[in-house]
Amino acid sequence: MGFLSVLALAYSFYHGFVFSRRVRSSIDRPRSNFRPQVCLVMPCKGLENGLEENIKAILSQEYPNYEVVLVTDNENDPAYSLARSVIAKNPSANATLFTAEQSPTCSGKVAALLTALKKTQGQADVYAFIDSDSLAAPTWLSELVDPLIDQSIGATTGFRWYFPAGGGFWSYVESAWNAAGTSILFDQRFHFPWGGATAVRAETLEKIKIRDAWLNAVSDDIALTLALRRNGYRTLFLPQCVVATHNQTTRARFLEWAVRQTALTKVLNKGLWRYALVAYGFVDLVLALGLTSLALGFFLEPGWLIPAALLLSPSILGILNSVQRYSAFEQALPHFSREFRKTRILGAFASLLVPWAMTYCLAKSASLREIEWRGRKYPINKQNALAPR
Repeated sequence: MGFLSVLALAYSFYHGFVFSRRVRSSIDRPRSNFRPQVCLVMPCKGLENGLEENIKAILSQEYPNYEVVLVTDNENDPAYSLARSVIAKNPSANATLFTAEQSPTCSGKVAALLTALKKTQGQADVYAFIDSDSLAAPTWLSELVDPLIDQSIGATTGFRWYFPAGGGFWSYVESAWNAAGTSILFDQRFHFPWGGATAVRAETLEKIKIRDAWLNAVSDDIALTLALRRNGYRTLFLPQCVVATHNQTTRARFLEWAVRQTALTKVLNKGLWRYALVAYGFVDLVLALGLTSLALGFFLEPGWLIPAALLLSPSILGILNSVQRYSAFEQALPHFSREFRKTRILGAFASLLVPWAMTYCLAKSASLREIEWRGRKYPINKQNALAPR
């Protein structure tokens, strides 16, 4: 078991090297200077941490031809008055604020997206979508849109990176947990257009009938992923389009969020969910055996320290793997270099808890029949589709 764990570690380092090389390749790829008219949509609900800064960032993108559409649930939502104030302070920005046409058949976020499509129909060549808790670098939109000159690409996408705000142990665990998921984003079998940072041609949205797909959807990215796959489109991950989220969380909030994300993964790709269950179960077993061997070595027989060293080496050296991941994304996102440097060491050590947290989430999601999201409960039906209750 010890030798197997060392082999697994070697494979992990190799995979990390390949991932870093792909990040560099994406950064260095030739740009097409494709700059169509873009409608950038941000659904908002409540006062997210950093919301004002996030809105300002999308209003000041280094892109020549775009409009911003902000959508809230209603005018009583505190995000509405904040968004209106930010727009008023930036009169040169091409921005509009709407309230969503609510629907009992889809989630609030999806209703906001459908409202944006309806209100702006025919006004844009490309639609880009960003979450309200996401801070985009100034070149984010141009980098996201540029590859869409290739019409075989259905969607371009970034992902999120959590930067713990104000410290807090569980904020670092949440950041490490999220960072671990980036390892699949270059893999065509598993990756998907993440709804918090993605762009799609308007004509592609029409071809895949996204309005019909979203009409009964809870998760915008699951519905978009399945619609793109049905129509033979591929998704391109761009590490330079990852957005920053400054997070503060507690153990309870982290686990609730992580279980929900794991349940959604099970809906989208059950094969990936099963693979994660086996992989993280193995990692947990190796660590448990390593700690047991260490105890036996100290209290019973020193010979046990040999398997202890083998079994514990993946966990200890996995910290270096985490640092490698931080370095790769820092290259892709120089705008956030300071945040990466501030959080790298604690984030790497927090990664030691990721296998245990992941196993808990996988076990919890195995029997989960519904998820709760922003005050509403959504059952997961037998057809692996989400429909609101």
